[in-house]
Amino acid sequence: MGGAWSAGASWKARFGKAPSKWALTALCAVVLALASAQAHAVEANRAAPADLDAIKGIGPVMVERIVAARQQRPFADWRDFSSRVRGVGPATATRLSANGLTVNGRRLGQEPPPTPIQWQPMVPRPLEPAHSPGPAPKAHN
Repeated sequence: MGGAWSAGASWKARFGKAPSKWALTALCAVVLALASAQAHAVEANRAAPADLDAIKGIGPVMVERIVAARQQRPFADWRDFSSRVRGVGPATATRLSANGLTVNGRRLGQEPPPTPIQWQPMVPRPLEPAHSPGPAPKAHN
């Protein structure tokens, strides 16, 4: 198998023309956008105060609140983060997540599903009477 599909064939030989600068620029932009989305993620439990402050929507006061809350214990999830950091409600949490803040590596809405209830075998119990037996009926002689 040779010709245009050999390993050393150029782009022009394979597709008939060289790629346009616009196509290469668009491809590079997409790759950089995907890479930067991961690179700009800031973890609320481990980020330095300067990294937290770099996120749009987080100022010095919010940084102090986040750091103070995570010193008590790490944030379990976004619900825990919102409940423990004063000033972070649903709208603020959505905005912070969109700007790159993560909690335990997850953006808001990427919460893992709740753990399913574990099956346990049914343990039989002794039967109980439906009603208390009253006084025994008297026999007539």
